[in-house]
Amino acid sequence: MALEQAGLDAIPADSGIHIPGEGFKRALFGIDLEVGELLWAREAGFDVVVAHHPVGDGGASVDFTEVMWRQVAQMREEGISEPVARAAVAERVATVHRRRHMANHNRVLDTARLIGMPLLNIHLPPDIVSRRLVQDLVRRTVGPETTVTELLTALNAVPEMERSLVKPEAWIGDPDNLAGRCVVAMAGGTNGGHPVFSAYYAAGVQTILAMHIDEGDFNRLRGELGEDRNFIVTGHMPSDSIGINRLIWGLEDRGLECVRTSGIIDVPRPR
Repeated sequence: MALEQAGLDAIPADSGIHIPGEGFKRALFGIDLEVGELLWAREAGFDVVVAHHPVGDGGASVDFTEVMWRQVAQMREEGISEPVARAAVAERVATVHRRRHMANHNRVLDTARLIGMPLLNIHLPPDIVSRRLVQDLVRRTVGPETTVTELLTALNAVPEMERSLVKPEAWIGDPDNLAGRCVVAMAGGTNGGHPVFSAYYAAGVQTILAMHIDEGDFNRLRGELGEDRNFIVTGHMPSDSIGINRLIWGLEDRGLECVRTSGIIDVPRPR
């Protein structure tokens, strides 16, 4: 279902079936699932646990950085040359690889094995769906005279963002600035950080929309950008919830009972 919604023909490197199973009737979905949720799922009678963010040693955690190379194609769509795009992404990939090298990749997976709880994670496919929805909103909203404030108003009308504890915010740029040429920098494993964002701005992008940004990258960009450039953070949990909700609705149509936890923002299904 997730691959079909995202238009993918193979399981990406940041997703995977860690503990297989079959005959599912009840599924527990969460953005970040740890040992506590696994134990509760067993006690509450769930048949399978589905995490969004990568978990475990089945490739979805260790090989996470392979998915980040998708950002090259997104950058090429904005007119950035292949060498420049690949160099920018490579810098970010190296940083993320070093950070993930020290992680305890087996912790949650070992518990799932011990208690016999089927477990998988689905990361990139829902992110692709989220990006498409935000891209469509930007296309419908942003014109020659659209301001950052007006774009934020449109984003806040998205049900997942409207119900979120954190709202879309302009962290760089005056709210009265024109939104101008926008790019939705999502669905690339994680954001590209300073190297990728600065390449977008150098190519003439005026406003970047991203789920989140590291503090160091934020401070570098803020110190470099002109007053007419904007950076909008859409919010990590609400942005993730957009794609996850659509996956859950599709599964519910097939008869699977789904329960949301760990950051997924539940909203009414569009009619």
